[in-house]
Amino acid sequence: MSTNYPKPAVRRLKVYAFDPQASVTLATAMANDYVIELPWEQRWEAPLEKGPVNDYVEVIDIDPAAGLFYAPVDLDDPWLRDGGLEPSEGRPQFHQQMVFAVVMRTIRAFERALGRVVLWARDERLSSAELPPGAIERNFTRRLRIYPHALREANAYYSPDKRALLFGYFKPPESAADVQASWVFTCLSQDVIAHETTHAILHGMRQRSIDPSHVDARAFHEGFADIVALLQHFSMAPVVRQLLAASHGSLREPGLLTGLGEQFGRAIGRSKSLRYALEALGDRARTHQGSAESIAAAIAKLRETTEPHARGGFLVAAVFDAFVTIYERRSEDLLRLARPGLVPGNGLSPDLVGRLTQEAAKAADQVLRMCVRALDYLPPIGMTFGEYLRAIITADTDLVRDDPLHYRVAFVEAFKRWGITVPGCISMAPDSLLWDSPRPEEYPALIARANGTPEGEAPPQARMDPDDALAWWFADMLKRLQFDVAFDQADDGLGERSAESEEQASSGKVTYTRRDYRSGPAGGRNLRDLAMRVVTQNQRAIHQWLEQCTTDRHDWERLLGVKLTPACARVADVNAPAALRSISGGTDPGAVPNVEVHSARISRRTGPDGSEMHMLIAQIVQRRRAYFDPEEQKAADSGDKGVIGALRWKTPDFWFRGGATLHIDLRDGRLLRVLRKRIDDDARLARERAFRSGDMIAATAAVTGNPREPFAFIHRGS
Repeated sequence: MSTNYPKPAVRRLKVYAFDPQASVTLATAMANDYVIELPWEQRWEAPLEKGPVNDYVEVIDIDPAAGLFYAPVDLDDPWLRDGGLEPSEGRPQFHQQMVFAVVMRTIRAFERALGRVVLWARDERLSSAELPPGAIERNFTRRLRIYPHALREANAYYSPDKRALLFGYFKPPESAADVQASWVFTCLSQDVIAHETTHAILHGMRQRSIDPSHVDARAFHEGFADIVALLQHFSMAPVVRQLLAASHGSLREPGLLTGLGEQFGRAIGRSKSLRYALEALGDRARTHQGSAESIAAAIAKLRETTEPHARGGFLVAAVFDAFVTIYERRSEDLLRLARPGLVPGNGLSPDLVGRLTQEAAKAADQVLRMCVRALDYLPPIGMTFGEYLRAIITADTDLVRDDPLHYRVAFVEAFKRWGITVPGCISMAPDSLLWDSPRPEEYPALIARANGTPEGEAPPQARMDPDDALAWWFADMLKRLQFDVAFDQADDGLGERSAESEEQASSGKVTYTRRDYRSGPAGGRNLRDLAMRVVTQNQRAIHQWLEQCTTDRHDWERLLGVKLTPACARVADVNAPAALRSISGGTDPGAVPNVEVHSARISRRTGPDGSEMHMLIAQIVQRRRAYFDPEEQKAADSGDKGVIGALRWKTPDFWFRGGATLHIDLRDGRLLRVLRKRIDDDARLARERAFRSGDMIAATAAVTGNPREPFAFIHRGS
């Protein structure tokens, strides 16, 4: 008689709350013990294996410097199933446990905010044209690889080339006398792990986010990764409770809760940008900064700061400033009520500390979700800090219409105080910062043809509303996409598809068949694999939709920010100006410029009032040959390869990219917004050319290292 025991709800794993440095003094040692709770693996997920290895990550513990391979930890061992190994600097298996736990906690935080599973970046060196039919799925990175002891140096970084996290370890220099350790392991710092994981997630969401196209590009990567690491501190309730009691409920003073990577930072002597931000926050609280003069000074300081960590610190400071303001607003009534009941010694009562802890955790979680959701509201390339503020405000307004505590105002004020402006907006009021919806009157040909005739002369009663007419065009794209799971029971028992299944496959439908219900290497339903296949199918469908022949290409080009030259356009519009020949795709008249569909994800989110939002988020990108020499650029744009030369045509100075992020409401098919960066924007090309010409970090990395590994150079501590 078999016993069917219930599966545990969570898997508990012990970690350092911060890093080993916090365990060497009595004041912080108790706050440094923490247990991360992860959901137990479900039926539709792969089982946890030694390593650890699961659907998302694969820990591989090779130490090249020592020439060793450390045995993988087995978290399903009966001795480790509830809590795992005790924290230990000297046990490699604990190192494996800690990186796994923190990486998975960070992944789950993103999935809660985004309303979909996290997928890793693909290998951009493999295009669908280079792979056999049906092989494009293999271009997805199934698992992020994690190497806890990859480097013997003061470094830890995400490798876009390998799609892996590489952690280093090193001896602290004699100047770091306060670091009480013979070796510093970056894989034992929660902040470092969360930071690098965020780089990987962000790269998976936004494939071109690592391109040095703007001074804010890499600074955003660094700042956003610090924001995630910092705000995740406040999910550790026992730790937050102890440290809030010690700080009398304040979050404006530097400390463990408001620091990042303390042991690593001290060991390499790096002055963290966040430390400067916290000191400035305290100064602002004391001097009531926020005047026009102080804002102007902040704008000037931001303008002259270009190093990615330092510039990213402004973004961290702005978000943390907003978070602290929200926390203080949420807790001010508690402090007013508690003033008569303060315990002797000016301390806070345990009950009050508990309530403050709840408010800090809730505020941090809400702010983190606002920041993560905003990633879907950015153009696919070349974003700026100001555009990120617009993304935060728009994403939050879409999901949370009513803002009684004025979170959005807190964000706007904080960004203003830190010198982050939004050019092109008439004011910094939250409603003025919302991304605009498409204006149908800008696309008259599309509206006219949607109404039945090229001239738009349909009877008034038969004409569609202009917004509906624009949405009508996208209905053809939506009908090609897959939004749910298809099931097929009738195969031959050997895993062969039935006729019905083959019909679904030919139409692009991704299905579960009988073999998916069998255990073993050839079967097993896996939701993550299914998500990869559905995304691939939808990307293909959108790409095919874009390749359709149309005589209204000029309206489409204005709408999408890319150039389209279908073959039939030569017949229908022979006098139309040709697309830029510098766009990747060919120089022959009528050649179709290449368009890449970088993402086609479906987001399902629920607001605090219970309302649901289902939205398609698609990223369309095009690239254009770019040269530092204006004459070469002019020749390339006209397709004169004789001036450029074959080699320079094949390898331009850099690739300039444009495109759009599309938002389509899946409740009614309406096109909500198009977030564009136009491929033919010569002014933006000139700005990127000027930035790349003076980008010393990129230039140095190109000489001293691999340009495909930007974080390896930026994160190096010495």
